[in-house]
Amino acid sequence: MSLNGIDVASYQAGMNVGEVAGDFVLVKATEGIDYTNPEFNGHAKQTLSAGKKLGVYHFIRNDSDIKKQANYFLTTVKPYIGKVMLVLDFENTTGSTIQNQAGVGLVKQWLDYVYQQTGVRPVLYTGISCENSLDWSSVVKANYGLWIAQYNNYNVVNGYQPRNLYGSLKHWKTAVMFQYTSTGRLPGWNGNLDFDVFYGDKSAWDKYAKATKAVKPKPAGPKWVKEKKTYTLKTAVKLRTAPSTSASVIAVLPAGSTVITDQAIIQGGYRWVRQPRSNGYAYMATGPIDNTLEYVK
Repeated sequence: MSLNGIDVASYQAGMNVGEVAGDFVLVKATEGIDYTNPEFNGHAKQTLSAGKKLGVYHFIRNDSDIKKQANYFLTTVKPYIGKVMLVLDFENTTGSTIQNQAGVGLVKQWLDYVYQQTGVRPVLYTGISCENSLDWSSVVKANYGLWIAQYNNYNVVNGYQPRNLYGSLKHWKTAVMFQYTSTGRLPGWNGNLDFDVFYGDKSAWDKYAKATKAVKPKPAGPKWVKEKKTYTLKTAVKLRTAPSTSASVIAVLPAGSTVITDQAIIQGGYRWVRQPRSNGYAYMATGPIDNTLEYVK
């Protein structure tokens, strides 16, 4: 059993991907840390509304932090996580290829981080020459699937015509999916399309979309609590724009001043109180958390 589908990016602007033939659509979501495909949400919604399987992918670059790239991708695709296949596209960056061994390390870092944050094991997209020439053993060992690309020519392919891979994979035993042409044509769109075949049925696709491990929730941060109170200062104390010793100082109140507060919080090693003001709030440390009444009474 196999599924036929396409992958799209901003080049397919104006296309209703839900109306053309196919079982799935893979949509470019992000690139680097500052580019979101303007067609992403529209194409993703069209795919799901048509009852098709959806994949979303990030195009990795070597000119920005990998963790930041992963977080940028996860923020963009957050509404779809757990419902769609997550993919990393490893090709070229900033106009020059990163198809070298150092690039494998960047790929592994991105894949591991996304898996850690979501529990969903992403799939890697790359070309067969790249798969053959680099040492992917660390990625294979971590059980990340492969979406392989290979074109034998650029002749027009009318309708889905999956074929066998020319040559063979060197590191993966099998591929999850195969992109076999970039010049596919389907009724309803007058331009070229990438054609892909997924080696499995819809339930197999869903296994790539769902979390395979539980993700520990991030510990809750400190919370404000109500505290309507009047403090009298023992010493001069700084009022700040935020509950942090690095925040800007609004004023320095002399000893003997009174401060009326409405909330309190323990943060950054200090206990802070909030003072309502006509133009917002000011924040005052009542003292270190091991002696919270050092400055006030």
